[in-house]
Amino acid sequence: MAIIELENVTFTYRGAKVPALRNFSLSVEEGEFVGIIGSTGAGKTTLCWCITGVIPHILRGRLEGTITVKGFDTRQKTVAEIAQIVGLVQQDAECQLLMTDVEKEITFPLENLAIPREEIHRRLNHVLDVVNLRMHRQRHPFYLSGGQKQRVAVAAVLAMEPEVLILDEATSELDPVGAEEVLDLVRKLKARGQTVIMVEHNMDELAKYADRIVVLKEGEKVRDGPAREILSDVDFLTGMGIYPPQIAQVAAGLVVRGIPVQPLPITLEEGRHAFAALVGGS
Repeated sequence: MAIIELENVTFTYRGAKVPALRNFSLSVEEGEFVGIIGSTGAGKTTLCWCITGVIPHILRGRLEGTITVKGFDTRQKTVAEIAQIVGLVQQDAECQLLMTDVEKEITFPLENLAIPREEIHRRLNHVLDVVNLRMHRQRHPFYLSGGQKQRVAVAAVLAMEPEVLILDEATSELDPVGAEEVLDLVRKLKARGQTVIMVEHNMDELAKYADRIVVLKEGEKVRDGPAREILSDVDFLTGMGIYPPQIAQVAAGLVVRGIPVQPLPITLEEGRHAFAALVGGS
């Protein structure tokens, strides 16, 4: 069953002449892991804001088409109501962190919803375990590493128990260690069947997790299909200004030189098996 539906959505920001999204349609099923890719200015963040209700409730402009979350039109619900179903983690964790310690950061939104204290305590301890931050619960977020801050932001969203989690370039401003901390959390979420929409510039990471890839260009959807099909299409991705998975690039180079590598691997593990088969068969 589709939990997110966009049908012929066009959105133009107030004062802009060109739509940021144009005739965009998308359906996301429960439990799917969908990767959203495209070059800068393709409309990826605008798409996230449409799904979460930030557009049109906070960011104004002309919105056409329909956006439904779990069957209801987002125009008819507040951002706070939508946030209980769809959680958003943005690339700049610090802009989402406001409280004086990790624990308050997680519990504050729950208190605003008048959730019973016992339930808040249960959710707090659960998400601290999920993001592996129990030992930092009393620390000020300012003193955490970039990866830890991003995990706090994820924990605050997960505590709302959303049915859909959107990660908008959540690792783009992190060093490799911090990025790996967040991606380790993504692995856990995928394993438990969480519906995830992940905007990501690193195709090597999407290749590990995504069931499906949606490609945007200048506000339009230009391709939508299985992750393997799209991430192994090196020529298409390169033409879109997107770096393909590194192992797919290597394999494609071998194919050009007459060495048969089929299907093209998109992860290092697949590459290891593919190249081992080549060596074994030579």
